[in-house]
Parts: sequence; structure tokens; C-alpha cells
Amino acid sequence: MLNKPYFDPKGLILAFDDRRPVGFAHAGFAPPSDFGDALRHDVGITCLLLVCPDYEKSRVPEELLLRCEEYLTSRGAQVLYGGSASPWHPFYLGLYGGFQLPGILESDTRLIETFTQHSYVLDARYRRFQLNLMHYRRPPDPDLRLQFAQYSVCKRLDPQLTQWWDAVSYCESELLDYLLVNPTTGRPVARVRFCKHNPNPHSWPAVGLVDIRVAEGWADRRVDDFLLGESLVRLQQEGISVVEAQCPSGATGTANLLTTHGFQPATGGVVFRKEKTT
Repeated sequence: MLNKPYFDPKGLILAFDDRRPVGFAHAGFAPPSDFGDALRHDVGITCLLLVCPDYEKSRVPEELLLRCEEYLTSRGAQVLYGGSASPWHPFYLGLYGGFQLPGILESDTRLIETFTQHSYVLDARYRRFQLNLMHYRRPPDPDLRLQFAQYSVCKRLDPQLTQWWDAVSYCESELLDYLLVNPTTGRPVARVRFCKHNPNPHSWPAVGLVDIRVAEGWADRRVDDFLLGESLVRLQQEGISVVEAQCPSGATGTANLLTTHGFQPATGGVVFRKEKTT
């Protein structure tokens, strides 16, 4: 957190009762909308807000939120978000909610109530999934496997990141790509990317699914289905026990693909939004 090039200590707000720390909140800004390295200061995010259990019903959560809003708006924020969801994750990637930030976990009802009481409205929901890889069996589909029998699956460790935001987001993580290579052209037609965080959010060896990319013109050939299955088998062989994944609630195609491969639902997350008032 402290090593991020955009870390501003004024955005990290601590709450004390006398000399006892009882909570904190951390505010940041949205990532660049292009390939640049300048944060969007017109979009502010209260990334995390935590208080001790015996202070949850006090005014501490409210005061922390108000101070986050003051910090963000003083630096130009016109839109305020409650909860940080990947890829809008200035801080705490891998430290809250698993391998991807889900916004505010739906189980954190008191924090959700804090935002709704201060005129925030629901902006997005995120679905989270987990797969116990120790018992994974690839779905039987001989036609699919025959279709890609001549294709090769290549593993690529620590791929080069071309976007500044990806580089600063995953600078402390290990990225792993699996590529499906067309034997005719020698070029990949699909990529599945996973990440490992240190510390590991799980007690078992685990990875998080970052994304699945399919080359133009290949979306209707189920290359994502085939490559995901191949990738999971290889992770299983390497001793990985748990795989996490996340997608927006409206991404039914991704959710169905994950379910087909045995991923089970986990506690989801929500993100709230509020326009700055004049």
C-alpha cells in the first residue's frame, strides 16, 4: 500500500479514542481511462473503511466517511464511490475479499448501511466464485477437445505488462498466463491469466483468475471453455488447491462458464455511487 507511487498519506484517515486506534478509512482515485499514468481525480473512491466491532454503532464510521469525502472533493472529485472493485483497485488488492477486490462484501451490512444513509446508491454488484481444484474434473466434451487437438497450450510466467495501471497494481504479485496457440499461424487465439498474491489470502495454495481474453473472430468457437479447462488441469498438476474468480453480476456468460467448470458461488460484493453536491 505505502509503496504505490500515488499514495497520499492525507487520504489515509485514522480514528482514535483517546490513544486507542478504533478504525481507519482510506480514500483514493480511479485509474487512468487510457494508457497514461495520471489518476482520474474527478472520480474518488472510499476504498476501505474498517472500525473495531464495539465502535460500529458509534459515529466513528460516519466521521471516517465524511473525512474521506472531504479529502476526495478537495482534490477535484465530482463522483464518489463507496467500495473498490477490480480493476478500480488503488489499494488493498489481495488483502480484502480475496484475489480481486469485490467492492464491499455483501455480508458487511453495517458498512453498507453507512453508505446508504449518506445518499449513496447502488451502482454495481459483483459475483465471486471459488473452485476446490483438488477434486476438479474437466467437463467431458470430446468434440471440443477434438476441435483443438492440434493446438498447443503454452505457459508464460510474469508476462510483460504494457499498461501503467496493471504494472502498479500487480507489482507485488506473480502473474501466470496460459495461451492457446494456433498451429497454422503460431499466434495465440486465447489467453487465461491468473495471479498469485503474497501473502496468500488462503491457507491452501491458491490463485485468482484475472481475466480471459479471446482473439477477434474466435469468440463463437468456445476457445475460452477449452483453454480454461486446460489451464485448471495444469494448475492442479502444479499443486494449486483453490482458484478464485470474480465477474460483474451482468456477465452471465462468464458466470455460466465458471459454473460449468465447477466453480461455486461465494459471498458477493457491491459498489455504491454518489454525485458531488454543490
